Amino acid sequence: MTYQEAESFLLGREMFGWKLGLERMERFLAGLGAPQEQFDTVHVAGTNGKGSVTAMMGSVLKESGHRCGIYTSPHLESLRERIRVDGLCIAEEAVVGLVERWRPLIEELQCTFFETMTGLALRHFADAGVQSAVIEVGLGGRLDATNVLHPLVSIITSISYDHMDHLGDTIAAIAAEKAGIIKPAVPCVIGSLPAEAEEVIRARAADLDSPLYAADALVEVRHLRLTESGSEFSAQTEGARYEGLSLPLPGPHQVANSCIAICASELLGRHGVIPFPPPLKRALARVDWPGRFEIFLKEPRVITDVAHNPGGFQRQKWMWRHFYPDWQKVLVLGLVKEKDLKGVIGELPRDVAQIYVVPAPTHRALPVAELTGALAEAGLPVVPCGSVQEGVRAAITWARGGTKRVVCITGSHYVVGESLRGIKDLTK
Repeated sequence: MTYQEAESFLLGREMFGWKLGLERMERFLAGLGAPQEQFDTVHVAGTNGKGSVTAMMGSVLKESGHRCGIYTSPHLESLRERIRVDGLCIAEEAVVGLVERWRPLIEELQCTFFETMTGLALRHFADAGVQSAVIEVGLGGRLDATNVLHPLVSIITSISYDHMDHLGDTIAAIAAEKAGIIKPAVPCVIGSLPAEAEEVIRARAADLDSPLYAADALVEVRHLRLTESGSEFSAQTEGARYEGLSLPLPGPHQVANSCIAICASELLGRHGVIPFPPPLKRALARVDWPGRFEIFLKEPRVITDVAHNPGGFQRQKWMWRHFYPDWQKVLVLGLVKEKDLKGVIGELPRDVAQIYVVPAPTHRALPVAELTGALAEAGLPVVPCGSVQEGVRAAITWARGGTKRVVCITGSHYVVGESLRGIKDLTK
């Protein structure tokens, strides 16, 4: 079997869609030899920020001397990005070996794509001899395939409207689904949450005797300096002071995410899992999480920024106002169907020079005509494009026509991932 054949088999599992529930996943893991029991885990849920916090926690564990796995989703350019050990993507030959060994079981159980990737990730981590793994929830929490873990720490980064067809149409309902990752007596760290969400989560934690830690109340940020390429700051907790922290992810929301990681890392340190105080200066400086308001090109200025719900675009709008207040800007935008389109449009900048509307390269893509029509109805200037590459080329051509112009490729992970290849081709 070649890697291309293995990848095709895995992506073919998408035909089974999303099937929330744990019974099949539990059977799958039993067949895999219960790999999740062979290493420690940190479990991360949240509407926004969970991928960033997963990357931060993985860096902390690695810099603490652990052989560490991280499991994230979706990917940008290759599904190998979803499974990493010590920062390195799973090798092609390892993917082939896993598929060849476990394909009969996967087909027998009719595992979905996400269930398959989750099980194979856990099996790979066990085979690779990791000491710990940071696992990002795929959808929700309570019935997500990753919720078979008994972690050292659970984390809920944020809660806002997203995936309402699966999780409910109120903040309280969504919070209840994400609170499903909380385990009896396992500490849980939360980010800043809406009052009604926090009430739900606190009640769940109390029912399960799970100690709850609110990062924004326990970590004080000082001497904050924000730039378009990252942040510098110090942090004070009850037990330690961290001077000269540097985070290569821009925006105050990423500083807030780092506070969640600091709080969770200190919990691991106090329980002897990693040193205390944790090596946060090295760990945060080495966080690698591409496509989050990342300056991909400086000349012309091209930014890639995954944003797929109103909260993501709200944070993006803050970045525009803070770092590029007098720049002309265009967006290359593509979304998937199940998102809050009205909410997203409400957060887009009204001074945008143009929006190049592109199809997300997935069967879940929101049709270009539908997105174009909704944006035009809101009074925004739009140009429909036949592909991501067409939109990228048009936007970069526009940016090269003047000074103080910036392009942002945004929306779905699929759009940002596909755009990277186009940018590289245009700048060879």
